[in-house]
Amino acid sequence: MEITNKDLLTRIETLERLVFLAKEVLSLEEASIYLDISRSTLYKMTSAKQIPHYKPNGKIIYFEKSELNNWMRQNPVKSLAQIEEDAAAYLAKLDKAKIENKR
Repeated sequence: MEITNKDLLTRIETLERLVFLAKEVLSLEEASIYLDISRSTLYKMTSAKQIPHYKPNGKIIYFEKSELNNWMRQNPVKSLAQIEEDAAAYLAKLDKAKIENKR
């Protein structure tokens, strides 16, 4: 079986993706790809201390992937179903409190 250049490139890209996914610490370039934002935006965010990062030598910026995941999960937006569930639970709690106050 003959392996073509296209096959080799596909295999290399697959291996690169797997290595990237396995990394715990990311460079600025890798973090910008991971977060799908531009390098300049990410750099501005580090300057403004809006995103957790590390500068072990005072110059090169690194990011811990788990901290980026936590950062991305800030300020969740609830679905309408979740909002309705919260409202129903709140109203049930109010009804229960009214019943207990009447006793």
